[in-house]
Amino acid sequence: MINLRQGDCLELLKDMPDGSVGCAMIDPPYKIVAGGCRKVALGDECAGIMNKRRESNKRTDWVEDVRTGKMFKHNDIKFEHWLPELYRVMADKSHTYLMINSRNLAELQNKAEQAGFKFQNLLIWDKGNVTPNRYYMQGYECILMLRKGGAKNIHNKGTSNILRVPNIIGNKKHPSEKPVELLEIMINNSTNEQDVVIDMFMGSGSTGVAAINTNRKFIGFELDPEYFKIAQERINTAAEKGGFLIPE
Repeated sequence: MINLRQGDCLELLKDMPDGSVGCAMIDPPYKIVAGGCRKVALGDECAGIMNKRRESNKRTDWVEDVRTGKMFKHNDIKFEHWLPELYRVMADKSHTYLMINSRNLAELQNKAEQAGFKFQNLLIWDKGNVTPNRYYMQGYECILMLRKGGAKNIHNKGTSNILRVPNIIGNKKHPSEKPVELLEIMINNSTNEQDVVIDMFMGSGSTGVAAINTNRKFIGFELDPEYFKIAQERINTAAEKGGFLIPE
């Protein structure tokens, strides 16, 4: 099953039954802050890098005004808006993975626990590259691992909580696109084949591709029509290769 829907996740989640999802793999929108090249102007050099990123990805809405903390035109949604609905649709003993930067980590964890989630672990994605920063070069991102209800072991208990997977350098279809290989590690560890994986902010569809590659069902929402089209094409291509039924 592949269920892709373009629209507001807050509305789309209302149509889903309680406890129907086996794993959530989400890179949610959040406000960016001063510190690095994606986060504040460090002079002409930083501005030049951002301009190149925008031009190479053919999008003009990326960081139009970094002082506002907006990376996209649709990132005004707050954690507390969607976390309770996500909690409702998650199954008992399911895992949820939320990708976040270090500055927003505490707020996200706090809001997630208020919604009912329980903290399970903090994973670190070692990207293999660094982002310019005034304090220390940034070479990692945080992945907040949560659970609903009772604890459940991961399948490969030898997996380190530091996941070393090379970042995508250049030719990104989305500015925060994550490597499919990274997502597959967590999906394989927290689900069985044919379990349902959800991504409410699917961007260019990497989670959907990872779910298909690991023989899982996938539900994906995306508000931006351009990114939805990119995700739909990527996921349909992966589905054709994997013999999945392609959604209309």
